[in-house]
Amino acid sequence: MRQSLLIFSICLTLSSLAYAQKKSVNPGINDSFKEPKVDQFVERFEREGREVYDHRQKIIQTAEIKPGMTVADIGAGTGLFTRLLSKEVGAEGTVIAVDIAKEFVDHVVSTSREQGQNNVRGQICKQDSAELPPESIDVAFICDTYHHFEFPYKTMRSIHRALKPNGRVVLVEFHREEGKSSDWILGHLRAGQDVYVSEIKRAGFEVVSEADFMETSYMMTFKKSAGTTERGHTTDTLDDLRAGLKDQTAILIDVREQREWNAGHLKQASLFPLSDMQDRELKGTVGQLKLPKDQIIYTHCRSGVRSVSAAQLLRKSGYDARALKAGFVNLSNSGFEQE
Repeated sequence: MRQSLLIFSICLTLSSLAYAQKKSVNPGINDSFKEPKVDQFVERFEREGREVYDHRQKIIQTAEIKPGMTVADIGAGTGLFTRLLSKEVGAEGTVIAVDIAKEFVDHVVSTSREQGQNNVRGQICKQDSAELPPESIDVAFICDTYHHFEFPYKTMRSIHRALKPNGRVVLVEFHREEGKSSDWILGHLRAGQDVYVSEIKRAGFEVVSEADFMETSYMMTFKKSAGTTERGHTTDTLDDLRAGLKDQTAILIDVREQREWNAGHLKQASLFPLSDMQDRELKGTVGQLKLPKDQIIYTHCRSGVRSVSAAQLLRKSGYDARALKAGFVNLSNSGFEQE
């Protein structure tokens, strides 16, 4: 009977997750890149007066790119920074020009070859993924591109997976400040630095440094963050949990047993007992669970102990699992509805 109930609960979990879909945070922002006329964008991107163009050498210097590195130029566009990065990594390194437009990728690769830069290769990405192999890059270079991410959490998590353990994200973006920024920036960017940094942190990164040498743009460096306490609980707050559930970048799973679930559970949670995960670990099938790898998986139990074990098992298989310290009663008392 227990096994039947457990299978039924898990089926309900997988069924509900199948409908989870996060909407674009800025629909239409990339319409101009569907079939771009590359020559027009070269004139637009590679000209004096564009701040990042005028400061291109300082940006590259500050990024601290070393020979032999593998660097992904995310949103490479016409290849301005791809070609500069190519010189820094040298013949023993690699630069990957990543863009959603095939026309841009083809242009960057061909112009790089014309200049004898054979360490450049192209990668067409998706709106919600950089499409890079796990632990394949040392640096993700993102210049004037983050505001074009329609699915920032999913895209940054794909970059998180692609980075090597000591990898870095280098971000260059426009300041968006009411009363200071141009009308174009205010109309083009959906948010300012605080929001973008918060989103990047939420995807599993922490700030390393910030450089201030441009007037209308900022430059920051991030690295992967453990995001856990000494006991293994997430440093995310319950407000982070609420936000994730609301915008469907996160799900909540209850790792208690079926009998505990039957006695009372949270309306927004789904049951996935730790004991079942442990059985699957012995069989080597945890990675085959149909849990989303493009959403945060918050785990909770009664007192916070089993949630840590469950999150550890899930992370081993590539899930972004984060253990809540708050148990069922605490979550209920904090306003999460019981069912």
